[in-house]
Amino acid sequence: MKVETTRFGTLDIQEDQVVTLVEGMLGFSECTRFTMLTEDLGEPFAWLQSLDDPSLAFVVVDPAKILPEYQFSVKKEKVKALEVKSVDDLQVYVIVTMAANVVDVTVNLQGPIMVNRKNRVGIQTVLNDPQFSTRHPLFTDAPENEVEFKDAITKENRLASIRFAAAG
Repeated sequence: MKVETTRFGTLDIQEDQVVTLVEGMLGFSECTRFTMLTEDLGEPFAWLQSLDDPSLAFVVVDPAKILPEYQFSVKKEKVKALEVKSVDDLQVYVIVTMAANVVDVTVNLQGPIMVNRKNRVGIQTVLNDPQFSTRHPLFTDAPENEVEFKDAITKENRLASIRFAAAG
């Protein structure tokens, strides 16, 4: 199917690329169909582009890539809608909130998006847990050595590209 977007122009999306968020995104319940776009962002970031609203797109990241200890519990009813047979079938994303200064970029750990990799059905949930913030800093530690410093610069350059594309 051809989909017009304000950020990426016309996209040719195959049915197996559609992610259906059964309850939509928080604040955008009418938008239930999305696709993941990874081009131009670089690992570990992706765009979650709405197929229902051409102007709606979120930068997302797999929290395991940036915060390996991130774990949460959800009610069975939430996961049941995804028809998950194994935890390995789940992919989790969190929304990235861009900022003018790259060190101020945050992720929303309170509103993770869970997607069944097999049937591409997903749901966003709200965690009622005070240990998780809606504005968790993406960068939390200063680099300790030259390798970490170079990695931090590479990540900062990618985020600067994302910020530029988001402002686009």
